[in-house]
Amino acid sequence: MFTILLLQCLSKFHVTDPTFSCRNNRGDSLTGAYYHKVSELSNTAVGAELTHSFSTNENTLTFGGQHALDPLTVLKARINNSGKASALIQHEWSPKSLVTISAEVDTKTIEKSSKVGIAVALKP
Repeated sequence: MFTILLLQCLSKFHVTDPTFSCRNNRGDSLTGAYYHKVSELSNTAVGAELTHSFSTNENTLTFGGQHALDPLTVLKARINNSGKASALIQHEWSPKSLVTISAEVDTKTIEKSSKVGIAVALKP
């Protein structure tokens, strides 16, 4: 099974099932990801993504997770091997209308400024 998935990824196909995905981004990079739902009740999940860039010959490994604080509020966080950490909290105050507050920091250069953002998505 894994050999078939690997061959499909290498031949520029996109393969997805509920917990594993593999992408070839226009021939420049290859990405494999794993997603595991820990708790259906609290919408808690963890995941990992490994990307190899052929042009720069670099690998990036990212770990992340999410947890529902309540049925309308989700907390997400991730960190990668180059030291970039990010987090967000997202609240749905009416059906399909969201407010999101996010932040990102480079832990290797903590003295530089971080990024903070807020987004509002309104849908009728």
